[in-house]
Formats: sequence, structure tokens, C-alpha cells
Amino acid sequence: MGGKDYQNRELEEPQNDIVAVDDRFVFHQPTHLIISSKLISLTSSDITITDSSGAEYFRCNDELVNKTIINDLDEFPIVNIQSQILSLKDKINIYRLDTNKEIVGSITQKSVINVKKYTLDFINHATDKKDFLDFKCDVMGNNCGVFYGKEKDGAPMVCRIIRKIEGKSFVSSPQEYYYVDISPGVDIALIVAATICFSKLKKE
Repeated sequence: MGGKDYQNRELEEPQNDIVAVDDRFVFHQPTHLIISSKLISLTSSDITITDSSGAEYFRCNDELVNKTIINDLDEFPIVNIQSQILSLKDKINIYRLDTNKEIVGSITQKSVINVKKYTLDFINHATDKKDFLDFKCDVMGNNCGVFYGKEKDGAPMVCRIIRKIEGKSFVSSPQEYYYVDISPGVDIALIVAATICFSKLKKE
């Protein structure tokens, strides 16, 4: 699997919409987002989520060490991300709004020793069924293809995530960038939350 080139693979549109957070975040054209933050940081407020022109899509803040809140541009909470500190497998839950009353989805690392495979389980409100996205990374874990189903079964790749570290110096913390391409028909709020989860799992 390590030899697969997810960076240059074409995205495909899913047969049905993928809606986990809200259908207002499902666009019918491709979306390119840049999620950036300091590589070493104790706060989520320095996370920026923009398109390539610099236009903001979401804002982040945190309440606890293990809790990140994703807000819309009116500062209204959309979802929050909470790590499961005592989980046997690395797992992060995505909850609706800023409480832990309703789980939107859970992203799980396949195993402690396998940092190249992750699964995001969620309820797809477009079909009212349980669904999942498979995250498959290259050998370095920096380029990731997101599949709507199992890649080996021919599932479409509906998202591509490319991680880069820039601005390395002795006087400032380097910046971590995630360049995210999302197919039409895919809930971008879910993908943004999953990308932040992915970043957290890589740092743990």
C-alpha cells in the first residue's frame, strides 16, 4: 500500500451525498481547503481553515486540553472533537455543537503500530444509514486518500489530504499545513473535523 500515489489520483464524486454534520456544508462543486496551525501548540485557536484565496470557512477554539471546537464564521459551534484518553486504540470522537450529547462520528486508528490506516464511522443523513470513510496513507503518512468504502472493493476516493511542514527555523515554531481537496457531494465540515482528528492522532 505504501507505493500508492494518492497525491496524484483523481477524485470521484460519490453516488449519493455524504451528510454527517449538515447539508449546508455539502457543495456541488469541488472544494479546496487549507488547514494550518503551529506544529507545536497548546491551543486550537491558532488553527486556520481557509480556501486558497484566504477566505475563511470555519474557526476553532478549545475549552480543554483534549477538546477542540469548530465554529462557523458567526462563532456558533458546529462540532467539537474530543480524544479518548483511556482508549485501547487511538480514537477521537466528533460531537455535535459544543457538548458531548450526540456523536457525529468517530475516527479510529486501525492499530497502535499501523499509522497508515484510519476509519471514520458516522451516520449518513442522506441515506439514514451507518456509513464509513477509509483513510489510506502513503508510507510516510503525509499523503492520504479518503475512500467512501473499501479501496480494495473499488470504492471512490472522495477526498485527498496532503500534509506539509513549512517555516522550520530556530526562532519560531514550524507551521503544519493540510491541503484538502474534497469531491462534490461530501460534507466539508465532516472532512475538516476528520483532518483535525488525523493531525491529533499523528501527534500523539
